[in-house]
Amino acid sequence: MKKTKNESAYDSIKNLILQEKLDSGKLFSTSSLAERIDMGRAPVIDAIKRLENEGFVMIVPQQGIMIREMTVQEMRDINETRLVLEPYIIEHIAPGFTDSDAVEIERCIDEMEKCALDNKYYDFIVMDHKMHMYIYDLYHNACMVEILGKLRDRIFTVGFKIVARRVGRLATTVQEHKAILEALKKRDPEMAAEAMRTHLTNGWKLI
Repeated sequence: MKKTKNESAYDSIKNLILQEKLDSGKLFSTSSLAERIDMGRAPVIDAIKRLENEGFVMIVPQQGIMIREMTVQEMRDINETRLVLEPYIIEHIAPGFTDSDAVEIERCIDEMEKCALDNKYYDFIVMDHKMHMYIYDLYHNACMVEILGKLRDRIFTVGFKIVARRVGRLATTVQEHKAILEALKKRDPEMAAEAMRTHLTNGWKLI
């Protein structure tokens, strides 16, 4: 389905924010953002309202639009939420994990390894995110999946900041994901939960 202009503007500006291509703390005008993504002002105004509601930008009256930097506390809150939910989810999906599920996760990990070799941080986090979302979707609890889904872009932001600013984190993340996959292949609930807990705890320590 073709995107509307409003949706395209929203996606374009959000991707610039997620990739840290718009400086936080700097004021932008609606016109400058419209020019940056080569679109009219109306869809950009709509996009900015959505991004403000989601906590990505601040509208400063009479001055402009400021990219909002996520605080350390916010990052910790998000990671703490994941530490509560994700080990629980993976523990419960482990017994029913299938060979086809393994193929999907292996594909994500293979792509992450390629990205790690070239230091492609954004593409790495895209695949990291895809792997985690796949795991969420295997667990049929709509409430938990909804909570993590709503945090999706904020989780993405935290992950990007960690891998882009911490030397060696790309490689260690790949190894942690392989440990998660190995536990799932063994259909071992406790081993899977512990592997996920270790992965998220290591990320917590780097925030």
